[in-house]
Amino acid sequence: MLLEIYLKNYLFVAEARIRFDAGLTVISGETGAGKSILVGAISAIFGDNAGGLDPFDPLKPILLEASFETSSNPELVEYLTEQGYDPAEDLVVAREISTSGKSQYFLYGRKVGASLVKELKGFIIDFHHQRDQQKLLNPAYQLEILDRYASLTGLVHSYKTAYQEIKDNIRKLDAMRAADQANRQLIDLYQYQYEELERAKLLAEEEHLLQQEFDFLSNSEEIANLSASLYNSIFEHENSSFDQLNSAIALLSRFGEMNDSIRDVISNLSNALDGMQESATLLQDLSENTSLDTLRLDTIRDRLDLINTLKHKHKVLTVQELLDLQSSIRSYLDTSYGRDQDIQDMEVLIQQEYTQLVSSADRISELRVIAALNLQEELEQNIRMLSIPDGAFKIRIDKKSLIGNLMQEFLAKCNDSGQDSIEYLFCANPGSSLKSLSAVASGGELSRILLAIKKVISSRFSTKLMILDEIDAGIGGKTAEQIAVFIRDIAQNHRILCITHLAQIAAIANQHMSLVKETVNEKTVVIHKYLDEPEKRQEIARMLSGKITEASLKHADEMISDKQRKR
Repeated sequence: MLLEIYLKNYLFVAEARIRFDAGLTVISGETGAGKSILVGAISAIFGDNAGGLDPFDPLKPILLEASFETSSNPELVEYLTEQGYDPAEDLVVAREISTSGKSQYFLYGRKVGASLVKELKGFIIDFHHQRDQQKLLNPAYQLEILDRYASLTGLVHSYKTAYQEIKDNIRKLDAMRAADQANRQLIDLYQYQYEELERAKLLAEEEHLLQQEFDFLSNSEEIANLSASLYNSIFEHENSSFDQLNSAIALLSRFGEMNDSIRDVISNLSNALDGMQESATLLQDLSENTSLDTLRLDTIRDRLDLINTLKHKHKVLTVQELLDLQSSIRSYLDTSYGRDQDIQDMEVLIQQEYTQLVSSADRISELRVIAALNLQEELEQNIRMLSIPDGAFKIRIDKKSLIGNLMQEFLAKCNDSGQDSIEYLFCANPGSSLKSLSAVASGGELSRILLAIKKVISSRFSTKLMILDEIDAGIGGKTAEQIAVFIRDIAQNHRILCITHLAQIAAIANQHMSLVKETVNEKTVVIHKYLDEPEKRQEIARMLSGKITEASLKHADEMISDKQRKR
C-alpha cells in the first residue's frame, strides 16, 4: 500500500513530499498541468527508462523515493524475507539519477541492482494505461490475465522453468550426438591402434635387453672360439699367464717382510691371480656353452622388427613412448565410452522431464478451463454494468497438443506458458455472434472490458497499488457515471491512484489532489495541492464545464451529494 512519494529535483518539481490516503486518490488538473508526473515518478523508481527525465536543476541529481506498507501483501512479505529484508518495516524504494544520467537504486537505504527493483514492481503495482487496451488484444496478455485470476502464476512459472530446462537439455543432447558422430571414425581408428598395441604386450626395457641378446647370439661362434683361445692362453698352455703370475708371487714372497712396497705388490698380484682364475672359469663356460640358437635369434629379430614398426608408425623413439601412447588412447576411449553413457543418461533424463512436463501442462490446462468458465461469467456481469447491457463474453481455450503426444510435436506446438491457445470473444449487441475482441470491440469497449478485468482480478488480489492513468479518455455521460461507481467499488478494498478528467470519478475520491503549473522566478514549476471540500467542489465544477460558474458549481454540488449518498 503506497504511503508517500518524495520527489527532489525532478522535472518541474524542486522538492515535494506527497502523502496518500486509503481508497481512491484522484489527480486532476488542466491539460498540460503535469498530471502524469507522479505516475512517471513511480515508474522511474521501479526501473523504467529514465530518458527524458530532465532535472529541475541540471547541476544536481534527481532523487525519487516511495514508501509502502507491506503487511497487507503476503506475497511481497515473502519475497522481501527471501531477499534478506525485514518486511515488518515500511518498504522504502529509491532511485537517484546523477547529472551524467547514471542511476543508483536503494532498498531500505541499501544499494541494490536494477533487476531487483524491477522484479519488486510486480509485487507492488498494477498499472493500467490507455495503451493496455491494445495489450488486451494480445493472446499472451489474455492468458496472463486468466492465470492471475486462477492463481496459476506459480504453477506456470514452474512449468516455464521445466520447459526451458528440457529445451536446453535437448539442445545439449543434439550437440552430444553430433560430437559423437564426428568422433566415431576417430574412435574406430583409436580402437584399432589400441588393440594393436595391446596385442604387442610391450615392456618398457625389453627393446634394450632384446637388442643385447640379439647381438650376443649373432656373434656366438666368434665369442665361443675366442673364449676357448683365451682360456688356453691364461690357464692351459705351458708357461701360461696364470703360471707366470703365480711364480712372480712366489719369488717376491721371500722379501715381503722386508719392505711395505713389496708387500703391496704381492697383495695386488694375488688379487690379480684370483681375478684371472675366476675369469678363466667364465671363459671356459662361454667356450663350452655358447652356440648359435637360430630359432631364438629369429624370434628376437621378429620381436625387434615389430617394435621398430610400431615406433615408426606412431613416430616415436622408444618403447616407453609407445606405452604412454597406449595409455593415452585407452583414456580417450574410456572417455568416449563415457560419452555414450552420457548420451544414454541424457535421453533418459529428457524422457523423465517430458513425462513430468506433459503432466504439468495437462494440470494447468484443466485448471484454466475451470477458471475460464468462472472468469467469463464474472466479466460478462461486470461488462453489462458499464453501459454494455447486452454484452456477451467468452474465453475460448484450445489445447495445441491434441493432435498427438510425441515429444517433438508437443514441444513444437507448445511454448513456455503451456499447451493452450486462448482467445477472448465478445459481442456488444443482441443477436450478434461472438467474435475475437480485435474484430469487434471499439476503443471505448476495450477500455471498459479492461476495467472489468481489473475489478475482477482486484477482488481476489487486493494488495497492490492500482494506478489508472487516464483510462476514461473519450468517455462521458451515463458511461462515466457507471465507471465511477465501478472504480468506487474497487477502491473499497484497494488503494487506487487515478489520473482523470472525469468529474464523476473525482466526486467519489477519498483524496483529491490537483496539479497546476506556475511560473516562479521565470521558471516553470508544478505544484500539488490536497483539496479540501470547498476546493474539491470548485475543481469538479471546472472539470464539468471547463470553467467555474454558478451552474457548474450547482452541478458539482449535486454530483458530490449523490456520490456521498451512494457510498
